[in-house]
Amino acid sequence: MIPLEKIKEKMEKVIAPIRNNISLIKKTVIIIFGILVILSLVLSIYSCSVLPGRIVKLQKELDSLTSDIDKIKKDNENLVAELQSFNDLKVKILTDLTINKLKLDQYSKAVFNAADASKGFARLDSSTGMFFLILDKTEQFSDGYKLFFRLGNPQNCVYNGCKVLIRWGQKYDRENKDLSYEDWEKSLKSSELSLQDMLIPGQWCSFDVAISPAKSEDIQYVEVKVQAEQISMQKSKE
Repeated sequence: MIPLEKIKEKMEKVIAPIRNNISLIKKTVIIIFGILVILSLVLSIYSCSVLPGRIVKLQKELDSLTSDIDKIKKDNENLVAELQSFNDLKVKILTDLTINKLKLDQYSKAVFNAADASKGFARLDSSTGMFFLILDKTEQFSDGYKLFFRLGNPQNCVYNGCKVLIRWGQKYDRENKDLSYEDWEKSLKSSELSLQDMLIPGQWCSFDVAISPAKSEDIQYVEVKVQAEQISMQKSKE
């Protein structure tokens, strides 16, 4: 073990320089403390003078961002309103087009059920004029049916070379989910014939169509269209 006296002697050697220079150490500590106080004051003054300016600048930037966000929100609301207005206009235009198409298609063809023969007439429009069409009667033969029509010309002009386009089949059943409208249309059979007689103003022209093979359910839907290739009118007297 190290004797206690030697330990005290060594400690005395360490403490002696400190004791001899205590006044210098105090002065050094005071100077360092003063420097720290001065630095603290300088930083405080700097913060007090610069920080408010930065806060004001940040506040202005925040206000600017808030204003931009409000403008973007308003522009977005206007855009949504314009899109809604455009959608409403689009729906209106599509609705008008559909209605006009239905009006045009309404008389582009005459549709009959052979079971309702002789029950009134149908208006039938072509690219050159309007006609009236009557399904007078139906007659059954060996493996089909013969349909008897009358085509009337209510106008003051003569038509010649008329073509009659006919489609027939079973009536479309909306309740039948297994058969789409497109598939039903594809299932219809068709025929075309040319009328030999001229269509005289104010008169009827009779013609018949043989549909074979066909059963009664195959003529539940009979569609007729007319195309007039030639038209003649009287020249006015001078």
